[in-house]
Amino acid sequence: MSAMNDLDLKLKEAENLIDQTKEAILSLHGLLSSNQNGEQFKDEQLKRDPVEDKVTVRKMLAKKSAEGYTDQVKALLHKFDAEKLSDVDPKDYEDLYYSAEGLGQ
Repeated sequence: MSAMNDLDLKLKEAENLIDQTKEAILSLHGLLSSNQNGEQFKDEQLKRDPVEDKVTVRKMLAKKSAEGYTDQVKALLHKFDAEKLSDVDPKDYEDLYYSAEGLGQ
């Protein structure tokens, strides 16, 4: 009988997981159908935080500098009319990040 009890317990656990999955799918379906035009979804996307971006860019620049691309990093900063990262316009952080990421490739 213990094998039957174990099987019954496992079936109930599986049923609970299926129910949770079904609820998640229905919830996602509701969100997607309410955002069919995509406008609301764009508004809900995470807003870029310049401070967070600055930290991310600083890490990338430090990494590339440590890899031996110090001169290229300085040239990139000059490309953005800056001597140091704090002189870079926050709207340019994303472009600077991807430019730095491409160094050495």
